[in-house]
Amino acid sequence: MHSFRADQFRMMGVLSPWLTSNLPAIGKSKVAGKEAADVVAGLPAVQAKAGLTATQTKAVTGRRTQQQQAFEKRILSMLGPLQMVATAAKDMPFLALVTIGRTTFRRLRPELQAGVGQQVLAKATTNAPALADHAIDAAFLAEAKTLADAFQKGLPDTQTLLDARKNANATYEEVHEAEMTQIYELDKAMSVFETVDPDLFKGYKAARALLDSAGGKNKPPKEA
Repeated sequence: MHSFRADQFRMMGVLSPWLTSNLPAIGKSKVAGKEAADVVAGLPAVQAKAGLTATQTKAVTGRRTQQQQAFEKRILSMLGPLQMVATAAKDMPFLALVTIGRTTFRRLRPELQAGVGQQVLAKATTNAPALADHAIDAAFLAEAKTLADAFQKGLPDTQTLLDARKNANATYEEVHEAEMTQIYELDKAMSVFETVDPDLFKGYKAARALLDSAGGKNKPPKEA
């Protein structure tokens, strides 16, 4: 298990009991309460897969990772030119779509990421004449469509991955990332408690913190 993933796994083991103990207070926000319950419900699936990492099919994991990375790279590379096209057209909904941050895009649930990517691609196709001046031609867009379709076709649903009754064919890595996606969603929902219930928010941040084996705070690896 990658060292940073191992740190995340330890964090899950701290966070889940804290959430369970504080669900009544978290439930003041119905959305946060649901997200917290989903995180708690998903942990057993991760724990069940944790001991099976060595037996997972590396080819399957590698192929899915490559498909996602190729899809992300192609979509993200179009955002700058699309922002310029949207700005020139004074199309605010279009501009809002293509100003999604790189980190935000990468942390979306895979099924949502695929949906956003397809919307971006649809806008790119509609604005193909303007994009031609940005070195984005028909061949570029065709390749983007191929990558997006390949990614979406083999996409496991986040909730299915976290359901031990349905995830028999999932790899540990996929289940782990699905649980982290749930936690990222919970992060968003919990932010309101910074003002609504500061003590609860501080407790959440403490339980959510990543600790390395030396007992210090760990930082996520830098994105390429």
